[in-house]
Amino acid sequence: MTEFATILGEAFDRIAGENGFSYIRGGAYAWGIAGAAYLSFASSGLTPEQLRAAQYKARDEYGPVILECKWYDRLKDELFKGKDSVDALLPDKDGLMRLCPVTAELFLEMLDFCREG
Repeated sequence: MTEFATILGEAFDRIAGENGFSYIRGGAYAWGIAGAAYLSFASSGLTPEQLRAAQYKARDEYGPVILECKWYDRLKDELFKGKDSVDALLPDKDGLMRLCPVTAELFLEMLDFCREG
């Protein structure tokens, strides 16, 4: 199973490209890591410090996330395929990968977190 950070980063990159925007090399993946960190913080015990480290690294090294609110439904549809939740491989506080359920509602909160990042 592929880590959710990779899946999310690829989706960020693809949707941005379809809308005439592009990330610098590694930027979409860095924001995928930040998004996965938020989901892990909410579901499997990632610490606030670990969450902020991922967020600040993405922002400081790659700039703000390229994400518009009008893209939310497209991202959700692409990653959830009509389901209310999916199982995602997320990092835990010890750096191990854990399979965690992610609801569509939590996913949309994560997108807001990235945009506010």
